[in-house]
Amino acid sequence: MYSRQTLGACVPTYGRVELDFEPVPEGAAASCEFACTAHPEPVAEYQQALIRGVLRELAAEESDDPEARRGSPVDARVVVRALSWHWTDSCEQVFARLGALAVREALQCVAEGREPKTIETRVRLFF
Repeated sequence: MYSRQTLGACVPTYGRVELDFEPVPEGAAASCEFACTAHPEPVAEYQQALIRGVLRELAAEESDDPEARRGSPVDARVVVRALSWHWTDSCEQVFARLGALAVREALQCVAEGREPKTIETRVRLFF
C-alpha cells in the first residue's frame, strides 16, 4: 500500500506500508505485529494508527468511511514488513486508512483467488 505525496497539498498524504496476511486457527483472535524497520525511525503513533485501521477493518466495525467493509468479522495474523513516512507529509490518519485499504485488498485477493497487487492511491482523510 502506498499513498502518494500530494505536492502543494495542505494536508499530509504520504505513507507506505507492506503487510502480510496469514490465516489464524479457528477461535484465535486477529493480531498485528511488526517485523520491519521503519524509515526514518519508527513512530509509535503511526504504528498504532496502522494497527487501528487494520483491526477495525478486520472486525468490520462501523466507521465514518463509506467504503468500509461491512459483514462478518475476519481474524488474521497481520505482519508489517515495511513502513515509511515523511517528517512533514505523513500523519496518523494516512496510516489508519492504509491499514483499512490493505485489509480490503487482502480479502479481495482471497475471494478472487489472485495474488495481491500494489495499491497506489492518494489517501482521503475523512475518518
